[in-house]
Amino acid sequence: PGVPAERTQTTKMHVLRSNEISALDFAGKLHKEIRDGFMFAEVTNCFDLVQFESYGEAKDAGNVRMEGKEYVIRDGDVVFIKWK
Repeated sequence: PGVPAERTQTTKMHVLRSNEISALDFAGKLHKEIRDGFMFAEVTNCFDLVQFESYGEAKDAGNVRMEGKEYVIRDGDVVFIKWK
């Protein structure tokens, strides 16, 4: 039930135009199910991210941090929402 197996690894990019929004509210703008299943957000800065070959490399280097639902997304943040 739910998302087909071939779509479970999908990544999409969204541009946020609000000045102050929490990670949970941003998840809700993407989809209600993402908001309801929100676990945490992985966050890094876009300027830090471009120094690496990939997101995984940045994460392995300790350049990605975990934030909770109350985290306020800032200009330049790259946010990867983990949800169940």
